[in-house]
Amino acid sequence: MPSAPQSLIYVVDDDPAVLHSTRFLIECEGHRVETFADGHDLLAAFPGPRPAFVLLDHVMPGMDGLEVLGHLRELDAHVPVVLITGHPDPGIRARARAAGVPLVDKPLVFDALLGLLANEAAEVSAKRALRS
Repeated sequence: MPSAPQSLIYVVDDDPAVLHSTRFLIECEGHRVETFADGHDLLAAFPGPRPAFVLLDHVMPGMDGLEVLGHLRELDAHVPVVLITGHPDPGIRARARAAGVPLVDKPLVFDALLGLLANEAAEVSAKRALRS
C-alpha cells in the first residue's frame, strides 16, 4: 500500500455495499475517497476540494447519472467522470459515449477499474499541461 494518498476520488452510488467495497479498493491503492449516496449530495460538494475523478452510478433515485453529469459539467467542466451501471444497454452506452464519458459495468472488475482510473489520470495530466 502506498504511504501517502495520491488523489481524491468521489464515488456516487445509492447502494451502500458498492460504496463500501469501492471505497475500500481505492483506498487500498493509496487514494482518498469521498462517497455520496446520490447526485444531489455530490452536487452539494461543489465547489469544494476538486476530485481527480468522479465514479458516478447511472441508475439512482432522483436524478440519473447522466442528469447529474450535466449539472456537474456546469459546475466543473473539466472534472473527469466515469459512469458505472448495473443495467447496461445500448441506449445508455450511446448516451455515455455522446457525453464523452467511459461506461463501466457492474459488478465492477476492480483491475479494469483501476486501469481505467490510471488512464484517466494520464489524460487529465496531459490536458492540464496543455491548458497551462
